[in-house]
Amino acid sequence: MNEKQFIEILEKNLKGIPKAEIKDILDDFREYFDIGTERGRTRDEILASLGSPKILAKQIKAESYIKRAEESTSAANITRALFMTIGLSFFNIIFILPAFIVIISILGALFAVSVSISAAGIAGTVTSFFYPFFDQYLTFTINPAVLIFGFIGAGALGILFFIGTFYLSKLIYSFIVKYLKFNVSIIKDRRQQDEI
Repeated sequence: MNEKQFIEILEKNLKGIPKAEIKDILDDFREYFDIGTERGRTRDEILASLGSPKILAKQIKAESYIKRAEESTSAANITRALFMTIGLSFFNIIFILPAFIVIISILGALFAVSVSISAAGIAGTVTSFFYPFFDQYLTFTINPAVLIFGFIGAGALGILFFIGTFYLSKLIYSFIVKYLKFNVSIIKDRRQQDEI
């Protein structure tokens, strides 16, 4: 493989990130080749030190997705970053992917519970206003004020639970981004040690 083929393979495997970013990356690699030859290294030595352009592209895409996830909080960004990083290491597939799925499932369940409690509180509050119209059909009597305030409390508890879950998800999101950055830096360091 020569420099031109390396750049072409790298460009092909970088699809999915912005074109301007791809152009900058390719320009940086061309410059890396030029500087390396100015310092007395051959093109083959430089190619050998860089390794596979496909693996290098995965690493670059992972860094790009992590940067996007850091700048703009969204489920799509963190999922792209996570799956790109998982592809870089076997350890991630075995240990991190299942943990991520469990965390997402727990957060989903917490959001569902908070929405259910809130909805029950709101529905109960509205229904409590009509309690005097159908209390003769019930075998027990409850003060309507107790019902109203009880359901308002349940609705408020559900809303607070939702807010708490939202902040917990933001905290988990930041931990995941930090872990992904850490993971990519380990892979980069390992790569640089292999070059030496």
